[in-house]
Amino acid sequence: MTENSIVQSPGRKPNLIGVIVKWRVITHQGLMRSQNEDAHWVGHSIEVKTETESASRYIFAVADGLGGHRGGAIASRTALKSVKAEFYKWHGGAADGMIGQAMQKANQKVFCVAQSDPELFRKMQTTLTVVALDQDSLTVGHIGDCRLYRLRDDCIKILTRDHTMSNDLLQMHLISAEQASTHPGRHQLTRSIGSELFMNADIIREKVRPEDTYLLCSDGLWSELTEEEILNAMQQNDVSSACEKLVRVALSAGAPDNITAIAFHIETVGNCTAPAFSWRTFFRMS
Repeated sequence: MTENSIVQSPGRKPNLIGVIVKWRVITHQGLMRSQNEDAHWVGHSIEVKTETESASRYIFAVADGLGGHRGGAIASRTALKSVKAEFYKWHGGAADGMIGQAMQKANQKVFCVAQSDPELFRKMQTTLTVVALDQDSLTVGHIGDCRLYRLRDDCIKILTRDHTMSNDLLQMHLISAEQASTHPGRHQLTRSIGSELFMNADIIREKVRPEDTYLLCSDGLWSELTEEEILNAMQQNDVSSACEKLVRVALSAGAPDNITAIAFHIETVGNCTAPAFSWRTFFRMS
């Protein structure tokens, strides 16, 4: 048995343990940036457990880099290298540990690169949000102001919390939600990857359900859209249409910043009989 195909034994069909997901990624440098400092990665693994059972796992990650010169792009891509390395060593379970390790290593590497040449990489840092799917569980590691939205039963919810000055003031009840939406510190990060040697990430866990749709995006997307516009786009018939509409509306609004959007839809949760064709037909490439 290989990752690309399933060989069926006579009278027996392999069972897939986990989730079947459809997804789409779109990234754009925006209308006022000379380069794209956002970075993204989607990983999918099939691990053979027994002759008739395989486990399916996914990981989705977005990093939004910032810093002088080319530092932002280096920061975001350096962070994702750590995510990839930890995902490839992961054999399921304890997703929070895998994500926490990936984010700590990402932080140390970005910090060390910034210290290696302070003049070139001054203030180099990045946001990082990582989403892992294993069986029926979704685990999120989050630092910065990328966001994870969930659409369930036609209701939209933001699962992450922005680590920004305005949102911190809002959490302390020092400003109102209306004031936070226009506050000058709306995009001023209070937590990030690479700003200090040690960092504290949020870890979020929840159970997924069939027909859930999620949106993982950088602030270049969500800051240009209302919650109603995001809801309307995510209610499209498929994730490709949803992702395209989100980016199209953001660009129409001006989109001065880099944009990255990953939309993914939960098709099936739990055990299911796997058909005799490529696993790769279960998901879409960007």
